[in-house]
Amino acid sequence: MKKTTNALWGGRFQKKSSELLKKINNSIGFDFQLAEEDIRLNKSYAMSLYKSEILKHDEFKKIEKGLDEILNEVRNGKFKFSSDYEDIHMNVEMALKKKIGRLAGKIHTGKSRNDQVVTDLKMWIREKLKIIIIKIQLLQKTILKRSELNIDVIMPGFTHSQNAQPISLSHYFLSFFEMFQRDKRRCKQLLENIDECPLGSGALAGTNFHEINRHYLAKNLGFKKPTENSLDSVSDRDFVIEYLSILSILSLHFSRLSEDFIIWSSSAYELLKFPDSLCTGSSIMPQKKNPDAAELVRSKCGRIYASLLNLLIIQKGLPTGYSKDLQEDKEPVFDANTTINLLLDIVNEMIKSVIINKKNMYNLANKGYVTATDIADWMVKNIDLTFREAHKITGKIVLLAEKKKKLLEDLSLEELRTIQPKITEDIFNQLSIKGSIEKKKSYGGTSNSEIKKAIKRAKRKI
Repeated sequence: MKKTTNALWGGRFQKKSSELLKKINNSIGFDFQLAEEDIRLNKSYAMSLYKSEILKHDEFKKIEKGLDEILNEVRNGKFKFSSDYEDIHMNVEMALKKKIGRLAGKIHTGKSRNDQVVTDLKMWIREKLKIIIIKIQLLQKTILKRSELNIDVIMPGFTHSQNAQPISLSHYFLSFFEMFQRDKRRCKQLLENIDECPLGSGALAGTNFHEINRHYLAKNLGFKKPTENSLDSVSDRDFVIEYLSILSILSLHFSRLSEDFIIWSSSAYELLKFPDSLCTGSSIMPQKKNPDAAELVRSKCGRIYASLLNLLIIQKGLPTGYSKDLQEDKEPVFDANTTINLLLDIVNEMIKSVIINKKNMYNLANKGYVTATDIADWMVKNIDLTFREAHKITGKIVLLAEKKKKLLEDLSLEELRTIQPKITEDIFNQLSIKGSIEKKKSYGGTSNSEIKKAIKRAKRKI
């Protein structure tokens, strides 16, 4: 009988794995990123084995010392990950075996790679979430700085990409503050959702080594408590899907902001300008200055979406229990995490450095009869009309302004009275875009007073 050299399942098999199986089964090319989490997990598990009297004190100390040496090698870039051992778990165990001999095999007592890998991944995501939260807060601080400096800057607010109503530029920036605040809240919620430790669940049914205290394991690894069901623990990756969902929504907000900036920086608008540091030129057109940073932010949103879709498709058709398909959860989440961190840095720099053309913003805000709604509201308050009646009359006033090629505020009282005789001079207070803005004093509105209040509230959220 020809024996296999496979360290994991050699006793059952008569032949070696094919090279093709080794190639498709190997995951060390990407799950090496879980090295520190895996070592920390093994140290905690070894301690638990010692406390359960499964390991002797000297055995535990040898394992602990060996794992510490491996951790230092990983952190110093001296650890050599080997494709001879298919994943990070076996790379760590085999490295430990080289240091302390057969004793290394004891760290797998009562433990499966099924509960090991999901615990590693939870620990990894937990740390990445903390970094993302910090970066979102830095982004929010940048937004607040720009908001405080642009309270008096008037711009058009758009619906259907058409001028709709005038707003403060600060109001625009603060809208993204709130979007990012929800993104941050989603990150914190996921931290709560993943605060349960799967370690000790075994392959799926739990462990025969009931002496192992799962509550101790959970606490030692920084979790609130152990998971409740061993089968659920190893078979679901909903927390990874949730992580990728959060990153997808966050990148969506980045994409929308970038789209605005790209359009507004065009020669058709000229509302803002990117610094040279965030632009590229053309290989053929010397005059070009392209907003490549913003365009790439917009495009990488799709990359993160693809990672989410990837995992949804993988998870969709799996039966309950562990399947090797779940190995494919790591590359998408690693890639998405790298991408979102780059986007967080770039978007922060974009908001910080973009140059605002205040004059053009004001001039554009004056186009499109953006105070028409204010006129209708005035008639509702002062002439006892229903809003639908006032809406129709205002539409006729706009048509009159178009025919005479005038702004609404340039129409005379006599001209306005040809449409509605009860209109008085008081209506002119509604016609300027600045007056329109200052009327929006409802909670969350765009008036200067409300913007200042909103900034104060926002500062308390960081």
